[in-house]
Amino acid sequence: MDFQQLKIFLNVAALKSFSRAAERMYISQPSVSARIKALEEELGALLFDRSPPRELALTREGILFMDYAQKMLNLHEEALAELAPGARQPAGAVRVAASTVPGIYLLPPQLARFRERFPGVTLNLAIMDSAAVLGKVLNYSVDLGFVGEEVTEERVESFVFAEDELVLISPPGLLDQQVIETGSAGQAVVELVSCLSYPLLLREKGSATRHLFEEALLKMGLGWSDFAGIIHVDSLEAIKQGVRYGLGLSPVSKHSIEDYARAGLISVYHLAELNLTRQLYLVRRRRRILSRAAQAFFDFLLEKGKI
Repeated sequence: MDFQQLKIFLNVAALKSFSRAAERMYISQPSVSARIKALEEELGALLFDRSPPRELALTREGILFMDYAQKMLNLHEEALAELAPGARQPAGAVRVAASTVPGIYLLPPQLARFRERFPGVTLNLAIMDSAAVLGKVLNYSVDLGFVGEEVTEERVESFVFAEDELVLISPPGLLDQQVIETGSAGQAVVELVSCLSYPLLLREKGSATRHLFEEALLKMGLGWSDFAGIIHVDSLEAIKQGVRYGLGLSPVSKHSIEDYARAGLISVYHLAELNLTRQLYLVRRRRRILSRAAQAFFDFLLEKGKI
């Protein structure tokens, strides 16, 4: 067993493909296959399930060995850095999955600041709904995840990343006559009953935004059927465009509509009866050993505190 073997194993595990790992490491696919086979023979265990038709999957032994492999590589890098102070900053790829709001509206400036400090780190960001992010964290497809609701899965640990609130958006001025009060920060407040005669634009199942709004409605004894209609849209940007052009109303994160509101393309309202505040979370697989690059990014985000 050598460090190159460990790097090959971790790349295959991350990419779920011998060929993609070979491309990333600039070596031949037969060489990758041979090194993985030799590693499995040395360990006396299969590390990958090669039966799935599309991509490789880690076996139970592969998942167990992954943390040991990463720990050994981290120790190797730390030893080199200790012997050459200041010469070795964290380097390599960090794989991140995020739900729409943190991924599009909150993470990009943090990624830019991190890259200024650690230019040797490559950041790969994938956007998907919160349920899919959790799945990627659990199956080791990504190092870190960002979701719109707290995770109760015991194999995952969560850290508050930012504060958020859902607001209701409408075509410009649609509910202005229904405003019952103006908050201290100038927020227009309406009652939920004044919204039920309009269609509602909603994200797909698995969206934390949708789940929070649904839970708030249930506490009032209401559901989707109480609105004039439901239009399912799997893109937040498409929802904002649909609302802008009069398709209906939608509950969305306050972070996601600042540009549209400033431009007067939509109106923004707060619902009097509903508590729609929430926290956004950074999640990682419990007890997983992160690479030095991923650990540096994790520490950087916690150091920054809530956005």
